[in-house]
Amino acid sequence: MVRGMSEKQAESLRERKKRRTRQSIIDVAHALFHEDGYDTTTVEAIAAGADVSVRTFFRYFANKEEVALAPLDEMGELTLTALRRRPADEPPLTALRAAVLDAWTIMSPDGESLRHYTDHLLPIGNASALAGAVQNRIVALGDRFALEFVEGDDHDGPQPRRTDLDASLAAFAFLAAVQVAVRAWCASASTDPADLVATALICLDSLVIERNPAHRA
Repeated sequence: MVRGMSEKQAESLRERKKRRTRQSIIDVAHALFHEDGYDTTTVEAIAAGADVSVRTFFRYFANKEEVALAPLDEMGELTLTALRRRPADEPPLTALRAAVLDAWTIMSPDGESLRHYTDHLLPIGNASALAGAVQNRIVALGDRFALEFVEGDDHDGPQPRRTDLDASLAAFAFLAAVQVAVRAWCASASTDPADLVATALICLDSLVIERNPAHRA
């Protein structure tokens, strides 16, 4: 151990290094998917580009599909965590809107990386090799959002906050609006994340207005 460095500090350094390595693998993988295509990109090529061994790659990801879906998984987990901090009596779509903005602030991808993520996860005009896996992730995420609204988190107690149907409608309407916004952003050829946020807010705010007529002007 470095002289004067506590075990806690050393652990913090190790964790930061692990996060950097993981993010490097993700960024390299998505750049290669963008340049060469998902099907032809190999784990060996990803590992080489990230300057790690294949063995190290598999310490972080079980397979190529997992690293491809990593940004979607991360955004989902961050949104879910932020959603659990929202007030129990907040309308579902309002809570999800605030939660996804909090998650976006934490994740804050740069424009080039964001294009790499979206172009093969939700491509325009072409079938994605990951379409089935992406859809499965989205359905699972929608179910988790809905469950939060029905049961609340550990601090909300056992009383249901929403019916199953209402919670599911809100969760999947939210996810559909986000997908529409991402596809519109991809179609525009923009590389500015702020444009995506603006488009997403238009879509989400339209949903809030439609489900809450009192909010109409």
